[in-house]
Order: sequence, then structure tokens, then C-alpha cells
Amino acid sequence: MKAFLRLGLLLVGLSWLIACGEQPGDRRPAASPSPNALPQITMTNTPESVFFQDSRRGLRIWLPPQFDPNNDRLANQLLRDRLQAFYEQFSNLPIEIRLKAEDGPGGMLEALTAASEAAPLALPDLVLLPRKLVTPLAQSGILHPLDGYTQLAEEQKWYPYALQIATVENTTFGIPFVGDALLLAYPKSIATELPLNWNDWLVSRYTLGFAAADSQAPVMLALYLQAGGEILNAQGKPILEEAVLAELLENISYAYRQGKLPAWVTQAEDDQMVVQSLADGKIDSGYLWGSSFLNRNLQDWRVSAGFLANKTSLTLANGWIWASTSPLPDQIGISFQLATYLSQAEFLAPFSQAMGYLPTRSDAFLLWQSSELTKDLDTISQLAQGLPASTISDPIGAALRNAVLAVTKDRVPPKQAAADAVTNLNKP
Repeated sequence: MKAFLRLGLLLVGLSWLIACGEQPGDRRPAASPSPNALPQITMTNTPESVFFQDSRRGLRIWLPPQFDPNNDRLANQLLRDRLQAFYEQFSNLPIEIRLKAEDGPGGMLEALTAASEAAPLALPDLVLLPRKLVTPLAQSGILHPLDGYTQLAEEQKWYPYALQIATVENTTFGIPFVGDALLLAYPKSIATELPLNWNDWLVSRYTLGFAAADSQAPVMLALYLQAGGEILNAQGKPILEEAVLAELLENISYAYRQGKLPAWVTQAEDDQMVVQSLADGKIDSGYLWGSSFLNRNLQDWRVSAGFLANKTSLTLANGWIWASTSPLPDQIGISFQLATYLSQAEFLAPFSQAMGYLPTRSDAFLLWQSSELTKDLDTISQLAQGLPASTISDPIGAALRNAVLAVTKDRVPPKQAAADAVTNLNKP
């Protein structure tokens, strides 16, 4: 098989075109089940100059910039090779990659919504979506349900959180790709000494850092859920339980007053200060996202899902899923077929490890280089819950952030801060 590859800039954005001619007799694996026939592609030996004038609509894929296949990082090169391998083995369609920011003007949500309303044929066939965009796009009818095209089989060993981030109102809208879990990191040298029970830690000599000023307050949300707090009422509206939150804030306030939480936590809006303080040995432990930890390549460290509360260990996970927004029925099946190919364990293992993310299925972890850290990450992934939808996590995160800053930075009594958080959350 002869392959031609060309990279270029289009007026509409970055595109990556892969094309080749297939010789008669080339072996092509069977397609995944689909209610629509896969596109019929003519097998030719067209010269390159003529081929790239081919007006056929290829398979259009939108990716966040960090997944750009044209990047020189090892993980991005692995993705590029995997896409080309799929082309050569399965579809024989040109593949067009466009980069779209996850947030802001012209980002994925805005672009997909605008295209669906004004120019449906401009929609991509496959898009790599962060968790926060799955629910709004599914509820708007832009995403195609997975049912009828393929299934997330039990033998694929998906982590529970991976299935949660791909599901909206009991309907699965995509195939999990890579994840990112909140974790507690600490040096191996204190692994046998550091109390992992929250109450025991409060009276120990060890310190802790986390980004208390993070607008999403993921650490506070994880601690609140771990303490048994509810975040939804019977009508599906976001809530906070005042008594549970007050007790959590009392513990945070005590730790801050005792110097167990450094003063900088009230200014930290992301993991940067946590990672640096861990690396410099200025704190004994830190809550941070797995990607922040893995990309720093901290040696001789252990990680866990966090301090135990009420004998419960729980953490939160974010992630990305492959979803189809194709306007062409015949493209939906091949889109999910590519998504399945990109989510197989033998690819996810090296890709996720090189990218600094977590694989969304446990059989991929078996292919990581075995270590205590790998086992820790697998355990964390088993315990993780998917981040709630942004319609829930955004208002609750804002309320929790304000509450934790109130009891630390502003010295507001914990019971008052909890009452204020509940009141503000309930405001129209």
C-alpha cells in the first residue's frame, strides 16, 4: 500500500490530510456494527498531485490543541501514527484534523452550536470533548448516542468514572479516551507514617497543600462528597448540606490556624504552587490533578485517592471522550469505529503514559511499566467518580471556593460560612 501524507493550513483552520490508494487484494478488517453502511471508497492508484484535488468529503475530526497530531511530543506522534494506521487498514478516507480550543470565543461549544444551527454540513464527524462539554452538547441534540453503532463492552474494563463522563441522562454519547483524577501525593519516605485518615492527620505533624482558590474547588468538592454530603435534591437541582459542610470547614479552619495548611493556599488558583512546593519539600503532601503530578515526573513518590473520611475513600475524575456530531448518516458508523480504534488498550497504554494522563480502562494500565505508582493510579481510578455536569459543579464549586476562603483568609466562623454557602447557592 502506498501512502501520501500532506500537512497544510486551510483558511478555516489547521487541517491534516491523510490519503492513500489501496491495491486490489489488500486485507481490510470487518467494520464495527452500524445501522448505516460505511462509505464506499473507490480503490485507486491515483498520483499524488491528482489525489489531493479529490473533492470527496473526508473524515473530519476536531481536537483540543494539546492533542495536535503535528506536535513533536511523543504522545502526539503516537496519535498521528495511530490515525494513519486506521486510515491504511480501515477507511480509505482522507482524514482532516482541525484544532479547536475547549473554551472561549470560537471554542468547541460555541463553534459546534453555531454550526448545528447555521451550517450543519460544517460539523465534524468526530470530536474529542472534555467532560464539561458533554452534557450541554448532548442535551442540545448535537451529539449522536452511541447505542446502535457500538457498545462499551464489560470486557473492555472501563473504569466507572469513564462511563459516567460519557453518559448523560442514562444515554451514552461517546467512547472514553483519557482521564485525569484528583489525587493526594506524598514522598515514599513518609508513606508508612503519613496518616491517611482525615481525623488522624489533623493531629499529626504533617502539612498539606491544595489550590483553595480554584474556581471549581475540586478538592473541596471531593472532601465534601467523601464526608457524605449530597449535591443534588430530588428535583436534580444543586444543593449543599449545611451540617456536613460546616464540619468540613471546621476541620479546614483548624488545619489552617495550626499551620498545617500553608498561607499560600488561599492564593493558589491551580496546581502550580502545589507541585512546586512538593518538589521543593516545603509541604509533606498535596492534593492535585494526576496530570500535574505525572507531567512533573516526580520520582520516589506515592499517591492515593485522598484522606479517608467516615472510612470512605473517594476522589473525582475528569476526562475526554470521542463523540460524533456528523451531519452525514453514513459517516457516523465509521466515526465511532475510529473512536473505538483510538481507545483500544494497546494504544491507550503508551499514549496516556506519554501524555501524562490516565487510561480510562484498567487493561491499559496492565501495559504501563509496572511500579508501585502504577498500582496506586489504578486504585485511584477504581475509586474515582466522574465530575458532575458543569450545571452542577460550577455553582457548587463557586460556593465551596467562597466558603473555604471565608474560613481561612477572612476568618469567618465555619458555621456562618456554611450557612452563607447554602443561602447563596439557593438564590435564583
